[in-house]
Amino acid sequence: MRLPLLVPFSCLLLLEACGGHEVVKSSYIGTASMNEDQVTQLLTQQNFRDVTGLHKNGRDWVGEAQKDGHSVSFDISPNGTIHTK
Repeated sequence: MRLPLLVPFSCLLLLEACGGHEVVKSSYIGTASMNEDQVTQLLTQQNFRDVTGLHKNGRDWVGEAQKDGHSVSFDISPNGTIHTK
């Protein structure tokens, strides 16, 4: 007689575990929480060279660098998008 009570209760536990709460884990920490060395490494990985004037402007990082043989100004948004000017 106890088995019929256990089956519905266990189903409720399973449904509660799937109740619309999604946990997404990522190794990306966002540029807003990166230090200057980490941002320089990110820029180097994207083929920016000779980075100068790197500093935070609010939550964005800004500075100048060489890219494809040209001097560019850049800003990096907190999601990691690099915008050149």
